[in-house]
Amino acid sequence: MAVTKHAFSQDGTIDEYVLSNKQGTKVYVTNWGARLTRFIVADKTGTLRDIVAGFEDYESWQKSLAIDDPYFGATIGRVAGRIWPCDNVLINGQPCQLPEIQPNKVYLHGGINGFDKKLFSGQVLSTTESAAAVEFAYISEDKEEGFPGDIELRVKYTLDQENGLHIEYLGTLLSGTETILNPTNHTYWNLTGFAEPTIHHHMCRLTADRVMECRADIPMVPTGRLLPIKNTKLDFTQLKQIGEDLDPSNAERGLDHVFVMENEPGSGSQVREAAVLESPKSGLRLTVLTDQPALVVYTGNWISDKLVGKYGVRYGNYAAIALEAQQVANAANLPEFRSQVVVTRESPFTHHTVYRVNTT
Repeated sequence: MAVTKHAFSQDGTIDEYVLSNKQGTKVYVTNWGARLTRFIVADKTGTLRDIVAGFEDYESWQKSLAIDDPYFGATIGRVAGRIWPCDNVLINGQPCQLPEIQPNKVYLHGGINGFDKKLFSGQVLSTTESAAAVEFAYISEDKEEGFPGDIELRVKYTLDQENGLHIEYLGTLLSGTETILNPTNHTYWNLTGFAEPTIHHHMCRLTADRVMECRADIPMVPTGRLLPIKNTKLDFTQLKQIGEDLDPSNAERGLDHVFVMENEPGSGSQVREAAVLESPKSGLRLTVLTDQPALVVYTGNWISDKLVGKYGVRYGNYAAIALEAQQVANAANLPEFRSQVVVTRESPFTHHTVYRVNTT
């Protein structure tokens, strides 16, 4: 196992770390947005494929933001997903106004300048026979993006010998008595390494047996009601082709849903399987394990075709899929779920998700 570091920006102020194992797998992460930039792994024929979306360097990433921002590879926070209404969120009994990112008072993915655009500190934690680890840290100050309290977020990336990428989050409240936190990772996966330009032929299985109902008047905002998915088009409890549910002619275009697992152990519990993604072409299988109760599955329904990423790959709708493990979306405004995202001095936030890649 090994970890190396090099400059990710031309001026050398932003770093990229490379974690590698004895199988030849290499994972690249940067302290800008504590994000995953490359995941290079051998497929069933031994061909190396980079199976995540992104751009060559920091400057290329900055240029892309003027076109579209799909949050490729980023750590999202303080709170991932949507919060509605965002102009009167009660935190520690006090009303807080969060930035409106989408129409009708909808907050999204950390606000205007969320964790995805912050520069974290970075350090190599370990390089042993069994694992290589890097940790990023950032202190979000009181009232940043409308949230109360100073909070420190640590994000640790660990690559093991079985091609498992562990992402562990620790959120610690440094000032105040209460705030909310619900980070996730927003990597987009295409297990062909974009040899197939879309994920239509990928196969997917989900552990979840329920999905969060969304409001009819405001798209993608959960109501808190959990709907059974058995024998519906959202039933992925058996492996099925993703392309069956991708339709650019309808309003949703594809999947952008909060799937909820049958058991809800909450933060700090053991990880268990949440999803399996497979590519018949490459023979690669991605298994997602997490201790979180929800998995947001987003099939890249609105990715601009003007984005040109690593290796000259042109992205677009359905180019890749995001599998975002987290606490349920909109929990801050849903009394039955609110406790999932509350952080106090006595109760820090923890989250552990594993993305493991092997051949089928």
